Amino acid sequence: MALALLMLCAASAAAFSPSSSPLLPRLRLSSFCPVACPQACQPARERSKASLVMMAKGKKPTSSDKVQVILKGNVDGVGKQNEVLRVNIGYYNNFLRPKALADIISDEEVEVMVAKHKEELAQKKQEAEELASEVKKLGDIVLLRKVGKGNQIFGSVTNKQIIEEVSKKSGGKGEDHSLRDELLLPDFLSPVQLSAKMKWEIPEVSGLGEYSASVQVHPEVTVGIRVVVKEQ
Repeated sequence: MALALLMLCAASAAAFSPSSSPLLPRLRLSSFCPVACPQACQPARERSKASLVMMAKGKKPTSSDKVQVILKGNVDGVGKQNEVLRVNIGYYNNFLRPKALADIISDEEVEVMVAKHKEELAQKKQEAEELASEVKKLGDIVLLRKVGKGNQIFGSVTNKQIIEEVSKKSGGKGEDHSLRDELLLPDFLSPVQLSAKMKWEIPEVSGLGEYSASVQVHPEVTVGIRVVVKEQ
């Protein structure tokens, strides 16, 4: 008797289970149990920020909608690193975001980035102007050369030779210091530092006398240097 009742209950349960009934949809426990089955919630967690932004504006996002991004590296046919541009949401979700090539950036974040960039540019220009002022204070840069017939000097005058004399005259050892931090000296003790990598204009020097040279220490700052060639 008991065995018969158990068999009847099992048959009834099978007859009305969602998986066997054609009238009831098949349901997955994971759809209602994110704690027990966290993988069910994974698609929602990975929903792109771009789609959420569009939904917040009351608009259902489509692949043709645009989103503002900043490139994290150079992307062929798209743009260069740190460039801000608008791309299709579909292109961002399917290509740029999975490959970590771009991040979404708001207008406010762009304003902050632009302001910081302008501040850095202004700082670099100020440093260049201070460097140009220190070069001017040094006055003439004297180079000693052996002289042959007709007061013709041996060798030529190069930017590296001028750099060495500028460094020596300002208290340095005469090296070409391309990186300022390498000296590890206080600013008031640091020699004036020019670099051969800067843009130089040096006339052809063939004999004794005074010559005018110049060096561009910044795209907007150029300083003149008077070079005096004397007999050694």
